[in-house]
Amino acid sequence: MAETTPASDSLAQLLAPYRPEVSSRGGASGDAARTIREAILDGVLAPDVWLREVAVSEALGVSRTPVREAFNRLEEEGLVVRTPGVGAQVTRLSFEDMSAVYQVRGSLESLAADYATRQARPEHLAQFGKLHERMTAAAAAFDLPEFSRANVEFHHLLSVAADNAYLARLLSTVEVAIRRFGTRSLSQERMDAVLGEHAAIIDAMRDGDAERAGEAAAAHAAKARTSTLNRLLGQPV
Repeated sequence: MAETTPASDSLAQLLAPYRPEVSSRGGASGDAARTIREAILDGVLAPDVWLREVAVSEALGVSRTPVREAFNRLEEEGLVVRTPGVGAQVTRLSFEDMSAVYQVRGSLESLAADYATRQARPEHLAQFGKLHERMTAAAAAFDLPEFSRANVEFHHLLSVAADNAYLARLLSTVEVAIRRFGTRSLSQERMDAVLGEHAAIIDAMRDGDAERAGEAAAAHAAKARTSTLNRLLGQPV
């Protein structure tokens, strides 16, 4: 497969929408990692694309040191493979990767839903309800970008509500991989199904049934895996 290497000027244009207006606590390396990560997750930086250190540093207006640090972080997340002194190549995920990621996600989110239910914090339950309303409105309008954003927030909240730092770290890595498979081509039927699956998780948490919440989260991950696999194979979802 031929290598694709964006020039620094075209790379700057590609990355511009993802650059933060205000620097984060992570400094230049954190901002660089976040910018490149979001571009990869949105498909702007496609699999197999080469990101040269010099080109990225020029595109982001930073030295090569924070770019190297950003590449290290992104490699740990499985988004790129580094070649020291040269740059990094955006990785390509296989069907096997997808299946493995969803299996891990099911186990982790089942545990997260269980923990979140036992925490039973009213503010989290209220947030779950608001996110479900947003997703319902987005589905009714067939607004895929908004549906996707609210869905990401829902799963992030599940991690936050579990209140377990180690679990949150693992889920963060898994969610990065999940986002690479996207939700931009979901059918109306699948969007409605997701709403039902989320509702089952929320209802169980409101009832204080930790076991049922965990089972609902695991079932949701399993159905998402099947849907994603079918979509990647060109079958209806």
